[in-house]
Amino acid sequence: MGNTCYLNSQLECAYHIPYVRKMIVNPKLESACSDEDGDSTSDDSSSTSNPSLGLLAMSNLFTSMQKSSKHGNGDPILTPATSTSILCRSLGIRVYEQQDAQEFFKLLLPTLEYPALSDLYKGNHESYIAALDGSKREKKRSEVFLDLSLDVTNFDSVHDTLEEMFTSGEVLSVKEGNGWRPAKGEDKVDALKGSTLSRTGLPKILQLHLLRFSYDWNTDVMSKINDRFSFGKELDLTEICNDDDDGKNNENDMIYDLQSIVVHAGEYGSGHYYAYIRPDARKKTWYRYDDDRVTEVSFKEVKNDAFGGHLRRKKKAKPVGFWARWFKPQDDFGWGGRKSSAYMLQYVKRSDIPLLYK
Repeated sequence: MGNTCYLNSQLECAYHIPYVRKMIVNPKLESACSDEDGDSTSDDSSSTSNPSLGLLAMSNLFTSMQKSSKHGNGDPILTPATSTSILCRSLGIRVYEQQDAQEFFKLLLPTLEYPALSDLYKGNHESYIAALDGSKREKKRSEVFLDLSLDVTNFDSVHDTLEEMFTSGEVLSVKEGNGWRPAKGEDKVDALKGSTLSRTGLPKILQLHLLRFSYDWNTDVMSKINDRFSFGKELDLTEICNDDDDGKNNENDMIYDLQSIVVHAGEYGSGHYYAYIRPDARKKTWYRYDDDRVTEVSFKEVKNDAFGGHLRRKKKAKPVGFWARWFKPQDDFGWGGRKSSAYMLQYVKRSDIPLLYK
């Protein structure tokens, strides 16, 4: 269609979660099922009785993809490509204008006017600020999110970043001029500011946005951070969540399995998006979805391409000669080359896999 790789990659990630696919293909039926099962947390069902233009276009697209899949005998490698032209026209997308994959999806969900779908991705965390003077004065606020943005500059992995975000706080010091004023007219006090994550605030589908694009205030230039940043097929949040329950809850409520990765290859303002997807989160089979090209890959290939940075050589590796370095520079990098790295990670909650993959 043009520069719509950002759209292709995000839609592939959504399509390959069966429950999401069913909701979009038949929103009225799936919304009714959600209400009966108690899965939907939204009180607004009007959107499914009169689907938005965007939702109708999405339904048409996913239906066409299903038909193509059947025509290809269910094998992603043999499946004919499906055009996104109707969806792009319906959403007013300029197909030759590159967009940000994360921003696109955050704008797409509310545009579809389908609360039951948004609820699958919607979570919440609690921000707080508490006085350190022993007075127990504090303020708390619940904040809704569709994805969590992670710092890739100061941390090496998803788990380390989330741990810092939700188990550590920032000290606001009166001495340093940034103390907290608990109420109007009161003196400022030292305080602790931070956020906490709880089991009940975790979404069924967790999207993590890796902050790969950085703005330099001195040079007024945006650039891409391609530092190495790792993530696992399993994400255990049990030690990160701040829960006061009695331990009777399912521990899988805080464990996630990696379902897909959106990769960006290139520099800021240019480059290309594609996705790595595990069509069934209960299995080990991975595919790379690069527009209309689909290739089965190993998870090792996924990591080599999505972690970013330069692969670390083993200590006992044999020296590489001059000509080998010249003619085979790609050996130390993945499919997207020197500048490829994960930009979006999508995890599914393990306790919800029976629902999402039924």
